[in-house]
Amino acid sequence: MDETKEILLAIKHVVEVMDAKITSIQHDVAVLKSDVAVLKSDVAVLKSDVAELKKGQERQDRILESLALHSLEQETVIRELQRSK
Repeated sequence: MDETKEILLAIKHVVEVMDAKITSIQHDVAVLKSDVAVLKSDVAVLKSDVAELKKGQERQDRILESLALHSLEQETVIRELQRSK
């Protein structure tokens, strides 16, 4: 009978240890879920910011192209004025 009791106590101890580990894992999973939710939100914000930056860059590119053309036109006019003197 003592041997059976010892086996049962050992099994009970193993079950308690496993229960503690499962509880710890459940807590870790909950924390990870929260972290993933935050990361998803951050990625969404970053995607929005990148899209906004791309639009701004495209606008800047168009402005620079326009300014470059305007500068070339002015240089052409200046050269023509210098030649006509």
